[in-house]
Amino acid sequence: MESQFENLALFGDEELDLKNVLDGAPWTFNNHLLILHHLQQGDHPLQVSLLKVPFLVQIHDLPLGYLTEAIEKQLGNFVGSFVEYDQTNKDALWMTYLQVCVEINVSLPLK
Repeated sequence: MESQFENLALFGDEELDLKNVLDGAPWTFNNHLLILHHLQQGDHPLQVSLLKVPFLVQIHDLPLGYLTEAIEKQLGNFVGSFVEYDQTNKDALWMTYLQVCVEINVSLPLK
């Protein structure tokens, strides 16, 4: 039996394209969340948990003394599971908010 993907050809840098797609999450289609996972060698597609999605969360109205990495981690862990903080504009004097990347379990209601 011939695979339907046998003649499929991909162009460009596949690893870079994959990284851009995964880093650009979350994605939606017809107002529905698309949950993506990069399968590794040996992963069984039916056993992969598709419950956590990375979101970039903005936290506003913090006093200037609270714009620290420790506070970012604590607030990120309150919202979901802290992944990383956004370094862009980190040293800008006009920054009045934080951006934190968190993984949120989509099977649970938001806090």
